[in-house]
Amino acid sequence: MKPLSIELPAPLLAAEEAPRGSLSLLMEFLATGGGTMFLIVACSMVSVTVMISVWLRLRDRYVLPQSVRSQLRSLPRYADKGDIKPLQEFLEKDGSLLARLGGKAISGTFASREECVETISARAKEELHHLERGVSVLEAMVTVAPLLGLMGTTIGLVGMFTAFGGDAGPDTLAVAREIGVALRCTIAGLFVAVPSVVAHTYFVRRLDSIAVRMESILHETVQTFFAHFEVQRPPAR
Repeated sequence: MKPLSIELPAPLLAAEEAPRGSLSLLMEFLATGGGTMFLIVACSMVSVTVMISVWLRLRDRYVLPQSVRSQLRSLPRYADKGDIKPLQEFLEKDGSLLARLGGKAISGTFASREECVETISARAKEELHHLERGVSVLEAMVTVAPLLGLMGTTIGLVGMFTAFGGDAGPDTLAVAREIGVALRCTIAGLFVAVPSVVAHTYFVRRLDSIAVRMESILHETVQTFFAHFEVQRPPAR
């Protein structure tokens, strides 16, 4: 009895072998890029880590949640009821950036509207500075990665000219290898720098948008709070 044999179609075999081939090509690309390539790979890992971290930190859910914005805009409704405590408890429980600043603004611990605005503005700047962590790292990667690629290119060119000047004549294999090192480092450096530029630009614009929106919401909150509650404070004795 002949053993049962199943022959897979050529496209399926190619699909199964494709991931292995791509991975091996990538590893070969990195391994033949010289010592500088490892520094570029390290830069890429740092960039990806920072991108993910900053993106998670700047989401509306943790910075400007829709629910908190809606509650702060409903401040006159709480004022009409004469009880702002439910709103304060909601903001304290939420814990987002806007909730913390909004809760501070309606805490009633400031002697004047000007003092409240000044304190909240200073606190908002501190919080925004905290949000900016990592963005400067991306800016550094934008500069460092291409420079490392250029350094690898220079090293490859030096090796190429060295191979040309041998006593036995030009070593064509060595020349080709060094040219490959130079080109690989250039490609890798740009491959790290380009996404870093895009991410850095996006995050800077995102931070500017957060700052403008937060300033507008907090200004409206402070004005509304003092318009409804300032007159209810007992006169100083």
